[in-house]
Amino acid sequence: MSILSALILGLIQGACEFIPVSSSAHICLFEAVTGFGPQLPGLDAVLHAGTLFAVLFAYRRELPGLFRACASLPRRIAGKNRLSRDERTVLFSLLCVVPVVVAAVCGGSELSDRVSSSPAAVGALLILNGAILLTGDSAKNGTLIAEDTRFYHALGVGLFQAVAVLPGISRSGATVTGGLLLGIRRDEAVRLSFICSVPAILGACVLKLPAAFRYADAGTVPAYLCGAAAAALSGFAAVKLIKTIGEKPTFKYFSIYCFAAGICAVLYGIRG
Repeated sequence: MSILSALILGLIQGACEFIPVSSSAHICLFEAVTGFGPQLPGLDAVLHAGTLFAVLFAYRRELPGLFRACASLPRRIAGKNRLSRDERTVLFSLLCVVPVVVAAVCGGSELSDRVSSSPAAVGALLILNGAILLTGDSAKNGTLIAEDTRFYHALGVGLFQAVAVLPGISRSGATVTGGLLLGIRRDEAVRLSFICSVPAILGACVLKLPAAFRYADAGTVPAYLCGAAAAALSGFAAVKLIKTIGEKPTFKYFSIYCFAAGICAVLYGIRG
């Protein structure tokens, strides 16, 4: 794989991971149309590592408080004390991963791989993603913030995150919509969506990065590094964009794009 291909895939991964149009769908369709895809072992994990860096850097001011919350959370829960905003955010993020793990154990990865091989199926899911985004925009803006959330809010958003393992369903779009439908305030739904992506992305990196390390040599390392850097830069830009516009119901514009891209993908798949 050329460095140029890795750069393109990194840009797609980073931008579409946080802009609600599904990075996995765009990588699948890019591969189907051009014949170039993540052919290096573990490249998808390397690109995810780039997006992980992007979201951590975007929320770097919150990281010290979240790290302290990780340490204090068990003691606070044992003492049945009211959790702080950071502690509630950490707990929310951890609970959100539970449905994703259950989906993976039940064969979600295998289903995702089968869908990835069909541009028509990916296109149909992009159309569904557009409908999800419209649902989020039409939802009444809630009043809940992180301190008000309970375990069922986190598990509910986690179910939306689990559905997003399918290429075509945006993780960020699905989780923000899930939060809005559960009564979480729009800006807080965006914040929780990004932060709860960290455990999910970190888990994927831990599982898949060893393949990249085993295959790394003088010929492949430049492609890995360029792909990760492109994903980090485009991912950071996408996080900043959604943080800026996510406070208002602007997902309808992305839904129009998903409808158009999905229809094109379905027609492309039908034509073979």
